[in-house]
Amino acid sequence: MSGDVRVKVPAAPKYGRMAGIAATHAATHQGFPPDDIAELSLAIKEAVLLLLDPTQPNGSMEFDFQSKAGIVTVEAHIEEGGGKPISHDRIDRFESTAGSLVDSWKLDPDEHRVWLQKSV
Repeated sequence: MSGDVRVKVPAAPKYGRMAGIAATHAATHQGFPPDDIAELSLAIKEAVLLLLDPTQPNGSMEFDFQSKAGIVTVEAHIEEGGGKPISHDRIDRFESTAGSLVDSWKLDPDEHRVWLQKSV
C-alpha cells in the first residue's frame, strides 16, 4: 500500500498526537516492525516540540506523509504564526533526541519546516 496523507491541526503540543497516529498508520502499512514504528512516532513528537514556538502558539501545524516502497517521508511545518527562527537550543535538543530515530532529517529553521524519512 502506498499513498499520501495530510494532517492539519492547531499549533499546540496536544494535537501532535494526531500526526503520530498518521505516522503509525503509514509505517504499519509499509511493513515496519513495532520498534521502528515507535521510533517514528517519537520522532514526530520531537518534531512538534522543535517546530512550535512556545512564545507564539498561534496558527496551525501541517504534516504531509508519503508512504511507498517501505519508506515513510514526513514534511511538517507551522503555518501562520511561525514566529522567529527556531533557536539553536531547540535544534540541538531535536538532533540529540530524534536525529537517530529516523534515517534522515532536514530542517529549515526560518520557515519552521522539518522533513523526516524512515525506511523498513
